[in-house]
Amino acid sequence: MAPVHEAARRNDVEELRRLLDEEPGLLEAENDDWPPERPLHIACSEGSIEAACYLLDRGAAIDSISRYSVTPLMQACMMGRAGVVRLLLSRGADPTLRGQSSWTALMRASDGAGHPGSDHAAVIQRLLEDGRVPVDARDSGRRTALWLACFRGDTERVRVLLLEGRADHTIADDEGVTPMARAR
Repeated sequence: MAPVHEAARRNDVEELRRLLDEEPGLLEAENDDWPPERPLHIACSEGSIEAACYLLDRGAAIDSISRYSVTPLMQACMMGRAGVVRLLLSRGADPTLRGQSSWTALMRASDGAGHPGSDHAAVIQRLLEDGRVPVDARDSGRRTALWLACFRGDTERVRVLLLEGRADHTIADDEGVTPMARAR
């Protein structure tokens, strides 16, 4: 991992400042590791709030899409980084953008794997409070965020989507499977 990406991962603002002062083009540089991401994507993935804030202040593109169709907001949602999601939304990130398979940020939060410090239910709550992403939006397989949360088997995510988001539990995917059937 390149030093600028490692500094973003570690939430090391001083090192980011030093590296970007020396070479401003590193702000949007993709790493050579898998998956290739920019420093802001990595900071958001790791929950490095101070680094993300600094990178945004330096001019990092808030809605930049990586080669794998992921925005920094989608990355934070996928990893369950509620504080970073709050920061990005407050700075104007667009939660309506769609990535690979036409997934929204809400879908990424509904399906994201658990990691230390993750809180996917809080991320879902924050996205629902924002109000711009329709809770029943469908991906390319006609799955909804609720369908994905049921597939993941996470009752807290399902609860938030149903009670707070009023998600429709009767919407079936392109194979006719509803979220409740998926949960079974």
